[in-house]
Amino acid sequence: MNLTNYYWYFQSAIPSRICDDIVKYGQQLQDQMAVTGGFGDAKKLNQKQIKDLKTKRDSNIVWMNDRWIYKEIQPYV
Repeated sequence: MNLTNYYWYFQSAIPSRICDDIVKYGQQLQDQMAVTGGFGDAKKLNQKQIKDLKTKRDSNIVWMNDRWIYKEIQPYV
């Protein structure tokens, strides 16, 4: 299959105020270490595994499934 457009983007589709509210809300939530590969659950890793994981991927994430966020971004997904 040959695609004409490989991606779509929308400039300023979501107002800056909404983006700021989403970021502020996400910062209030408890983050967790992002895991990848065969590491499984980050809560069960020992210190050596954590160090090894951080050499490959060093990030923290939060999961947000709040309806108001979905309502704002869903039309563009």
